[in-house]
Amino acid sequence: MKRFGVTVLGAGLAALSACQPSPRHTVTGIDWTMQESGVQSSLRGLAVVDSEIAWIGAPDGVVLRTVDGGTNWSRSRIEAAAGLDLRSAHGFNANHALFFTAGSPARLFETRDGGTSFTLLYEDASDTAFFDGLAFWDEMRGLAFSDPVEGVFHILLTDDGGQSWSEAENLPAPLEGEAGFAASDTGIALGEAGRVWIGTGGGARARILSSRDFGASWGAVNAPLASGQAGAGIFSIAATGNTLVAVGGDYTRPDAREGVAAYSLDGGHVWFEPEIPPTGYRSAVASIPGLGGHFLAVGPNGSDLSRDGGRVWEGISEAGYNAIAFAPGSLAGWAVGTDGRIARLTVRQGSE
Repeated sequence: MKRFGVTVLGAGLAALSACQPSPRHTVTGIDWTMQESGVQSSLRGLAVVDSEIAWIGAPDGVVLRTVDGGTNWSRSRIEAAAGLDLRSAHGFNANHALFFTAGSPARLFETRDGGTSFTLLYEDASDTAFFDGLAFWDEMRGLAFSDPVEGVFHILLTDDGGQSWSEAENLPAPLEGEAGFAASDTGIALGEAGRVWIGTGGGARARILSSRDFGASWGAVNAPLASGQAGAGIFSIAATGNTLVAVGGDYTRPDAREGVAAYSLDGGHVWFEPEIPPTGYRSAVASIPGLGGHFLAVGPNGSDLSRDGGRVWEGISEAGYNAIAFAPGSLAGWAVGTDGRIARLTVRQGSE
């Protein structure tokens, strides 16, 4: 395995607004350890269970799994998903995981034996459904988000771990051309007590759909990210408490820095543009556990770190990745990208 480390100095980034005190600890560096995936496809459906267990959905129905921190990745295949891209995934434990296909037919598969066998749990009746993300608050309650179907947002809810699904109601009307993005399976962010935020794009404005009651009722607010083009909008959201960060941009202009990020300090009601944005279009962002206000964003031309809730971003690597996720409560995680690229992340921290 190849390994490289990024030491983050960022002396100029320590100056935070007086209204938000600096965290007691900060990132001093991030180690990226390259791991062998055994595939050459573009990876997006990353689901991290803990610091040892992770699942990845891949094109052509391929599923990757590790139970040893990525030292070894096993490979299996969902035959009923041949030719389909598994861009959304959720792992419950080392044996149990769900995978949603992107595109048509839209199918949800489950394994309970570590990927030895798979069961079809759901197939969407519409031939225009395109699922962009899958997320769970706990073992039972979750949701899946699709592009609009027949002019209505298509959000599915489950309260039995994905065994059955119902249509969400009371949804805002989509703008013309508005949809989600299945670039990283991180267009949905969850919070406590049934809070959820979903990023959209493709319309005249980038928007955040949100609910505070496990999807029973919904609202929408505008966010200052790129819009007006089919490939522009919000690609990923991360939340920690009332601090939210959204990233994206226009994926056809990967080096453009306008409209690639925004942040909110009040649970997503009001959004602000960063003082210093990420260094290009970003497909995924994750909150770094235990380090309040620290976020890591990745995209095709590199990665960026924010220490202050999304106000200021610092480019820390030029290596490209599609998706990123940390293990709950851990400074370890993974990033995945094109050509079967997998990197194990380990965040180094120190006192300010």
